[in-house]
Amino acid sequence: MSINNPPMSPNVVPLRPAAARADPFAAVAPRLLGALESELARSPPKPSGITACVAWLQEPAGNLETRQMAMRALQGLRDTLFNAPGRDAEMSLLWREAVASACYARIIAAQTHFDAPLLTGAALLHRLGEIVALRALARAEAGCGQRLVGPVMQQIMEAQHDDLVSRVTRSWGLSGGLRLTLLRWRDEQESLQRPQAVTLLMMAQALATELVHAATCTPGLVDVAQQSLGLPARLVSESRAATAGIAQLLGQLAAVPAPLAPQPA
Repeated sequence: MSINNPPMSPNVVPLRPAAARADPFAAVAPRLLGALESELARSPPKPSGITACVAWLQEPAGNLETRQMAMRALQGLRDTLFNAPGRDAEMSLLWREAVASACYARIIAAQTHFDAPLLTGAALLHRLGEIVALRALARAEAGCGQRLVGPVMQQIMEAQHDDLVSRVTRSWGLSGGLRLTLLRWRDEQESLQRPQAVTLLMMAQALATELVHAATCTPGLVDVAQQSLGLPARLVSESRAATAGIAQLLGQLAAVPAPLAPQPA
């Protein structure tokens, strides 16, 4: 991976190339880069309420805003996992996509007679590697008072020598089925013998992208995904029928701000 070196200031530092033997930015921001590597090397604590959230998400999204315990469980997951002060905009998009994907996954599972809790849980955590990496980046930046710029997340993910998803899901003690589904989602999207769970997750993610990234989503993305994945057209129409309720749930969750997180020492 090659990176052009732009002019640097004390508060703007590009991420070093993964393949470099020497650290080209050691004289500029050794503390920031060291802090990022340290944060990436440790798994975050297991967040509260994954199981409870998956259980509540078996109900239609439009019903959940009246379920106080459901909203509390979802807010708890957001506040303990989807929380990256200083990188709030990026994490908010990951959170919205996770919830929307999980809601669509439940509908798709019901229509295809697949394991709904398993698919819902996998959809909720399908971007776990990026979530953990973004948390690590935010903590490193906050601790050092500096900020990385450019395509930072892509570079972080490419620079990883061990796999974040495998390590974190193992440290959290997730069920074997959920962990295996997340690993297959990471590895087998392009496989000619793609597992059904991965195919259904790809459909759920396409629907979530259409909702969460409406302003930038490629027109026709969902219909192209449905056709290329070989899924019935009714799956799209029945999933889209729930879009208003899912959007309403996302709005209700956004109306309750996350608490301020303590900054790293």
